[in-house]
Amino acid sequence: MPAPLRALRPGRSGAGRDRCSGAAGRLPALRPDRGPAGRRRMSGSRWRDLVGPVGRLPTGPRNAITDVPGVRVGQAQATSGQRTGISVVAPPSLPAPAGTAVVNGVGELTAKLEIDERGRMETPAYLCGSHAIGTVLQAAITASGRGPEHIVLPVVGECDDGYMADSRTVVAADVESALADLGADVAEGTVGAGTGMHCFDFPGGIGTASRRVGDHVVGVLLLCNFGDRADLDVLEGVEGPDGPLADVPTRPAPHGSCIAICATDAPLSLQQLRRLALRPLLGLARAGSYGAEGSGEIGLAFGTDGGTDGAAGVSDAAINECFLAAFEAARESVYNCLVAARPARLLDGTMQPSFPIESIVAARRGRPAGAPPGLC
Repeated sequence: MPAPLRALRPGRSGAGRDRCSGAAGRLPALRPDRGPAGRRRMSGSRWRDLVGPVGRLPTGPRNAITDVPGVRVGQAQATSGQRTGISVVAPPSLPAPAGTAVVNGVGELTAKLEIDERGRMETPAYLCGSHAIGTVLQAAITASGRGPEHIVLPVVGECDDGYMADSRTVVAADVESALADLGADVAEGTVGAGTGMHCFDFPGGIGTASRRVGDHVVGVLLLCNFGDRADLDVLEGVEGPDGPLADVPTRPAPHGSCIAICATDAPLSLQQLRRLALRPLLGLARAGSYGAEGSGEIGLAFGTDGGTDGAAGVSDAAINECFLAAFEAARESVYNCLVAARPARLLDGTMQPSFPIESIVAARRGRPAGAPPGLC
C-alpha cells in the first residue's frame, strides 16, 4: 500500500540493487575549498529576499537542489575564455532511480532512452552548450572510472548558447573542473553551463530552489535558455515604450530550451519519478514559457532513497505535494536565475543588460495595501 509522505520508512542504503558493473558509484569527494577562487557562491540577494516568496510551501535551508541530502552541484567556466561552461548535478550514489519527461523535444538529453527503459541513471547529470555534448559525454565516460569492457551511457543535457559563445571550445579539463567543484553551494545565473544562456531576452543560465514536503525535500535546478520577454509574468508595471526595458534587445525568435533537474529523497516509485519529472516544466509555463516550436523543454527527476522499483511508492495525496513542490521550486528557479545573471555581450557585439530587478521591486512596492509581497 502506498505510504503517506509524513510517515515514511527510513531511507535505504541501496544494498542488493542491480548495480552496473565497474566503478559506477564513485564520485569525487567533496572538497572543502569548493573549487576555483573567485567563484560566485549563492547570493543573499535572491528573488525571495528582494521580492518575496513564490507559492506556499516552505523551502529547504539553502533553497537549492542541494537541500536534498547528498545531492551536490559543481560548475566550471570554459578555459578557452569563451562564455560557455559545464554544470554537474550528482546524486549521492549511482546508479540512481530516475525518470524523464518532455514538453517540446527539440533538444537533447543523452541516456534518456535507457532511463525510460530501465528507470535509472548511471552517471551524474551534466549540462552544457549544444555543441559541447560530444566532448562532455566522452569526458563523463572517463570520469566514471570504468574500463572499456563496461558500458556507460552518461546523462548530458544541452541548451544552445550559440548567440553568446562557441561551445565547441569546451575541453575535457573543463568537465574535470566541474566535477572537482562538487559541493552544496550553487552559484546561479551566468555561471557554468549557464554562462552563455538567455532567459526572456535577458541573460539567463542556472537557477535553483527547493521545497520541504513533510520530512522530505524536493529540489530543482534549471538550465534556463528560453522565453520571450513579452510573456514573462513578473514584468507587469515595468513594460511599455516609456519603461526601463524599452531599449533592451530581443532575440529573433522565442525559441530556446530548458533542462530541468529535479531531485527528492521521498521514496517515490519509478512511475512517480517519471510523473515528477514533468512538474518543473509546468513551473516554466507559469513563469511564461509556452514551449515554442524550436525549443526543448526536457525534465529529469531522480530519487536518493535507494530506489523503489516494484514498490508502491507514496500515496496519491502525498505525490500531489511533491508535484506542487517541484512546480513551485521551478518557477522560483527561473526568477533566481534572472536575478543572479550578469550583463553579457552577444557574439554580434550587442550588449544584453541584466534583468531589471530594481524596477520590479519598485513596482511591487506600489501594490495596493494588503496585496501579498510575493507570488502565489
